[in-house]
Amino acid sequence: MKTIFRLLLLFFLQFVLVSCGDKKESAQSCSIQLDEQKYSTVAENENCTNYERASGYLGQAGVSFANFLKSGATDNLTKTLGISKLSSPNDYTTGNRGYVTKAQCLIGSNTIVTSPDGGGSSRCPDGSSRTRSTDELEISMFANIVDLMYLSYGVIDNDSNDTISAKEIRSFTSLDTSVVVDSSGEGTGLSSYNRFEVVVADNKSYIADSNLSSCVAYIDKYVVDPVTDGDAVTCLRMLAERITELRPIFKLDSLHNITGGDLTERINMVNELTTISNSLVEDFITLEISSENSVRKQLTAGLSKLDNGAKAKDNGTCVKVGIFDVIFLLSLKPGDNSTTPTELKDRNLLSYETLTTLIDNSSSATTVSELPMTNIRLVYAKDNSTPTTYTDSYEEAESSLYTAMNNTRSLGTDASVKGDGKISFRELICWDEN
Repeated sequence: MKTIFRLLLLFFLQFVLVSCGDKKESAQSCSIQLDEQKYSTVAENENCTNYERASGYLGQAGVSFANFLKSGATDNLTKTLGISKLSSPNDYTTGNRGYVTKAQCLIGSNTIVTSPDGGGSSRCPDGSSRTRSTDELEISMFANIVDLMYLSYGVIDNDSNDTISAKEIRSFTSLDTSVVVDSSGEGTGLSSYNRFEVVVADNKSYIADSNLSSCVAYIDKYVVDPVTDGDAVTCLRMLAERITELRPIFKLDSLHNITGGDLTERINMVNELTTISNSLVEDFITLEISSENSVRKQLTAGLSKLDNGAKAKDNGTCVKVGIFDVIFLLSLKPGDNSTTPTELKDRNLLSYETLTTLIDNSSSATTVSELPMTNIRLVYAKDNSTPTTYTDSYEEAESSLYTAMNNTRSLGTDASVKGDGKISFRELICWDEN
């Protein structure tokens, strides 16, 4: 990430070479005061433009040409920028991050300005949306990049030595691997339910036994028993329609809570990373700077260790993501208590390939008469009774199963795409493998 600030040196000059006709208690314009490094004077002068004031705040945060010309400045960016250990990811005032926050509140995107501060209030005093000039958009980009630096090092670099070690990353993400979790199905409690969902034309579904000899039409749940609730006549009607897909139904009886411990700091970190990176992307898009633009690539080059697509260096396999994904993929898009019968058709689905390659390579389901089989459907253990009953809503699942899924989902369910400017928890745990 140090690369980012060497690049910022090339661009920060434009912040201080603007013109301003407004004056206050001085014959000097705001731009001249910026040239003279009178950052606090400009930052607090309401007669200066928001662009100039934000430049002043960033100057106070250490992001200035003069600061980086000092001997050894780029050798220890934590010291140069005045990055202090933050009390939490939502700590916007400790060290020089307070100045960055003030700059963002003046010229930041709506994503930043209206975002909550972790306590339910906006991080900015007025928290109101606004229209920004091109100049403000440009400096907002840099403020976001700088804030990602303050956030990452302020939270994870425990000894503030300008280096985020693999140990510090593991300590912060703290995945619980006390129980073996791997692609052989360990830690999942997953097994076949010996029944199928049969999808026919017009996205209509039936639930059938393993021989397709007793069937029931889907109405509002997939946990009905086709043997006791269905009949052969319904199967004949189903077979007369055009079958488009066969989906084996799998039971999820248990799931290891890989997240372990208190999630507050990790959830807050993911939320902050998401807010700032989304704001950065918003600025790029508004300025019509595409993901293929060379300037954008240069500006975000230092973020590559974070924005890694949940891959290790050189697009290699990230070991920790491989472990996390066994649980993560089972929690990705579940039905819940608010899911309607129509919505449920697209929930609790997992590709058959994902199941057999990433989650449980020992799982298999025999297809019927070569019918296409692309996805499987999940149902969740509802209690520990004998026999176990099942539900389509993960919120009704047995308490430990619900906790494992809910905790995993709390860490974010967005896709992880390398270089998209957005940071996910899956990318965060791969930081030390880049």
